[in-house]
Amino acid sequence: MIFKALAFISTVAACSAILQGTIDVNRLQGILQEGLGSKDLSSIYYSVKGLKEINAKIPDICQVIKSANYDLNNIEQIFYLTNAASLSGCQNFLKPDVLTAPARTLDKKDVSLIEMYHAVYSLKAIGKGQTFEKEEALKNLIQLLKKDDTPANYGYVFALCEHMGCEAWTAQHSEGVLLSADESDSKSLHFEGGLPVTSFLLTTILRSYKSLKKPAPLTLDQRYKFATYLVSRRSVNTPRGAALLLEAAVAVADDQPTPISVAFKDRKYITSELDTIEFSVTDIIGRAISSLKPEEVVAQSGTRLADDVVVLSKQPLTQKQNDQTTYILNLNKIKTQYGMYKISLAAGTKSANFNVAVLGEIQLGNLELGIGDVDGTTSPKVTTLAFPNKLTDVLQADHLQKVSLKFSVKDKWGKPVLVQQAFVRVAPSSGDDEAIFVAEPDNTKAYKVDLNVAAVGKLVQQKSGRHSLSVYLGDSAVSNPLLWDLGEIAFNFGKDAVAIGEDKSQANSVNRGPLPEISHKFREPDARPPRLVSDVFAAACAAPLLILLLLWARIGINFGNLPFTPAALVFHLALGGSLALYGLFWLQLSMFATLRYLAPLAVVTFLSGHSLLRRLAQDKQDKKR
Repeated sequence: MIFKALAFISTVAACSAILQGTIDVNRLQGILQEGLGSKDLSSIYYSVKGLKEINAKIPDICQVIKSANYDLNNIEQIFYLTNAASLSGCQNFLKPDVLTAPARTLDKKDVSLIEMYHAVYSLKAIGKGQTFEKEEALKNLIQLLKKDDTPANYGYVFALCEHMGCEAWTAQHSEGVLLSADESDSKSLHFEGGLPVTSFLLTTILRSYKSLKKPAPLTLDQRYKFATYLVSRRSVNTPRGAALLLEAAVAVADDQPTPISVAFKDRKYITSELDTIEFSVTDIIGRAISSLKPEEVVAQSGTRLADDVVVLSKQPLTQKQNDQTTYILNLNKIKTQYGMYKISLAAGTKSANFNVAVLGEIQLGNLELGIGDVDGTTSPKVTTLAFPNKLTDVLQADHLQKVSLKFSVKDKWGKPVLVQQAFVRVAPSSGDDEAIFVAEPDNTKAYKVDLNVAAVGKLVQQKSGRHSLSVYLGDSAVSNPLLWDLGEIAFNFGKDAVAIGEDKSQANSVNRGPLPEISHKFREPDARPPRLVSDVFAAACAAPLLILLLLWARIGINFGNLPFTPAALVFHLALGGSLALYGLFWLQLSMFATLRYLAPLAVVTFLSGHSLLRRLAQDKQDKKR
């Protein structure tokens, strides 16, 4: 546990509209340039389109366009091919057969909006996209939209209106479409369909309003929430995603008022030597904001988090020379007061909170190490060390004693300070075992920790012998976390101790032979009664049945009231079968097997018995009449 680095947390207040971070244009540009080498038409198209958005140089791809393989029946491939040729100035390298698919698509009776969009913009890319009877065409688009009014289809209609010159219809319906956007955590907005649909709708709406010379229908809150969504798309790694992200970001950034992004330029902390922090103030694609005046970037307040003391108020930032996107905040007033501070930074009418660390150097004073009895009957033997010295001798301590440490932490100017992390580590000279103890400060800001040797033994597997003793100090506002190796102490953990390097389980074990076999003996059955007793009781149980048979033989059986019908025959057979099944259950069948056979017999017995009883009741009624 060595403090080699410090992590500094910077957060923006949830209520602030200022963005934290921008879109990484350089990374996206690299994806687009790599996509130019692809053989996939869609990757080539989106790569050219994305590079065009950021005014990057586009290499000559006319030979790629000329030799491209495409399906004449696939209107989407024709769209990618023709528009890539148009954007790169390679229309003359297209073959005449590219006109076939768009014309055939527009002649279809069941054409969809996406097919119509691809067909129209394919013709437009090669200069064949004139539109006649605009009102009739718009009515047809509206009829298609009524069948499936998804956000994506609205985007296709807006794009076709942009081509036909009916942007006024777009202006009438765009506000309702924007209100249908999905909101995530009250921080971002996007449309169903993710980045492709969100980018398509935002760009078509903003272009349409721009051509009408009207302010965009986006509210300020919507601008920042859509921008937050775009900035969060950091996982984009395809030419299509990169192009769509750049297209939407450029459209949002170009439309005023543009969302403002404020972020740390590099460092998030200051020291006694470095007392300034640079902030980047840009739009979402990292460009300077022309409408923002330098005097509008102000640190409204600065508060120390430890005690809420205000340390600065309304301090303007200085714009860096020859860099309109960088603003410098001078924190010279608080560079000697190390700790964490919350800076409220305003850019125009919006503000955000940033956490800044003022790092200070710490140093250790003398450390007192004492060894004495646990019950305090004798005075401890104290050894004093100065940082970074080590013990010259190996100290001794047994399980009836304790080791006490006392030390103080001071800043660069010798003033006692508190740190967030102060630990004492005890570890055997070999092995992975260790014991960590927290040092607590007292009222004088001196740190103390008592190590009960018996308790230490339980944490290090009772391994007696030499143990290293170390002190660790760290803090999020400390520039030089400290590790002090104090030296070694020989611990004796008493009768339960084992030597370092020896396994405790082995030390406590004794040599044994095989354990005796465990055998289970069931309870012996009780003695059975004599054979005569068993026969008498068996005869007593069978006596009622024997008496019944004798009486039937003497008196006779009256079958006069028994109707000779199929129901009577089935009933008696089923009843006899049930009795026989009971006998089999007693002799050999299991309960589940018996129930499986008894279920159908019970149904047959019930139905036939019900029919038999109904017949007997009817015959009785007939005799009374």
